[in-house]
Amino acid sequence: MADNNDGKTTTIDEPETNPQGGTPAGGADEGNLVDKHGEPAISKGRYNREMQAKDAEIAALKAQLEDAGKQAKTGEDALKEVQQLKEQLADERVTSSLEIAGCVNAKAAKALLDDYDGDVAKLKEACPYLFRAPQTGSTGARPGGAPAATSEQLKARAKEAAEGKLPTIRR
Repeated sequence: MADNNDGKTTTIDEPETNPQGGTPAGGADEGNLVDKHGEPAISKGRYNREMQAKDAEIAALKAQLEDAGKQAKTGEDALKEVQQLKEQLADERVTSSLEIAGCVNAKAAKALLDDYDGDVAKLKEACPYLFRAPQTGSTGARPGGAPAATSEQLKARAKEAAEGKLPTIRR
């Protein structure tokens, strides 16, 4: 391909021989071709081969660009998912610490927790109505059933058993 004086590129359909003794296009010396005007030129076959090579290179670069775009999107999606998991883990930790402290309404406590710099003890002190009161005293009466035997009762039963005064059970 050659540039004419007007900036246009010229290709030749049929090879011509160079007046300086060159060979036709497709020969061993394609660089010495001239067009109808005597300007240096390349053969149409060489031009088509070069354009096909450039088109293939452009297609390969476009494919690489698309792959890079997909990888970047996949990376961004992965970062978003990691961030969501971190937020969820932090939320679960706050919920757990509130439950351990005896919180009655974790959602309400989380809303107020930022006012107390995330400190559950400060929140519990300032808003005791959000937490269960600690249990004090007995949890109820003794369960029904046999009373606990004292050591004196055990000694008396052992003496009765040794003397044979205990009732026998028949089967």
